[in-house]
Amino acid sequence: MKNTHVMKYTDHISLKDNLTNKSSLDTEVFIKDGYGNILFHGKNMTAFGGRQLLLEKSFGIAPDASKHLLLNDMLGIPHSENTSVITDNEDRITNYFLIGNGAENLSVPGVTYTPHNYETKLYNTVPFRCVPFSSDLSPSEATNYRLRKIITIDGNDYVAYYAKKFNAGVVYTEYNGSNYVPLEAHTVPVDEGDSAHPLAGGSVLSYIQFTLTVEQNEFKEFYRLTHNDMLTGAALNEIGLVMGRDLPNTLDSNRVELAAAELFAKLTSTSVPLDSESSRRVVEYRIYS
Repeated sequence: MKNTHVMKYTDHISLKDNLTNKSSLDTEVFIKDGYGNILFHGKNMTAFGGRQLLLEKSFGIAPDASKHLLLNDMLGIPHSENTSVITDNEDRITNYFLIGNGAENLSVPGVTYTPHNYETKLYNTVPFRCVPFSSDLSPSEATNYRLRKIITIDGNDYVAYYAKKFNAGVVYTEYNGSNYVPLEAHTVPVDEGDSAHPLAGGSVLSYIQFTLTVEQNEFKEFYRLTHNDMLTGAALNEIGLVMGRDLPNTLDSNRVELAAAELFAKLTSTSVPLDSESSRRVVEYRIYS
């Protein structure tokens, strides 16, 4: 009689408390002044929408609209294609960013709020450009800006642009600082400390890197309008990466605008001053997979 052994496996996955607020992607971010001096060095947090998108796109899962809070709705910038982009699972690209100044605890000077992975917006988003309604940016000037909204300050109407475009570049793969091309021969059993493996003594990295800039004329228009035409105290302490789909918006004269715009990731830092006419900021971003 043939013996049959039945083997049963039960897998259980649990989360430890110290994993409950981890970011989905490892990052490294430097904020520098116009002279290259480092003002801040830290990491960002992949926001709730970004974490949902990574799983949906990676595994072909239809998005659940209730799990996606859109910046269009939260900022009051409606788009005719918001619903269709989500329900049709259209690609949304992360190539815009936001700035904000709400991350500093005003009751405890010097203390910055830490972002959490369940968050969906910046604490206080501010516009890159804010110009009189009668002197809106020309099409060429507005090319790199999105999330356009008419706002009122002291009884006057202004056009505010809350998102700015950036180029994410290419995906880099490196081994010990040199370009790496994967080889089947590299996937072999390796004991820890085995120096015979061709990749011993290093690691293979896959990442993108890009630069975000806040130029001399950005943010300051809005700050002056809300602070008696002064730059005293002007500073930023939040950055958010935004995913969305650039489409004509029939709710706004077919103007091309970000549809289904959503926060992908956010960073908070100590306040970085922009309180002089010539001050600008350069943010060097690196995201590892």
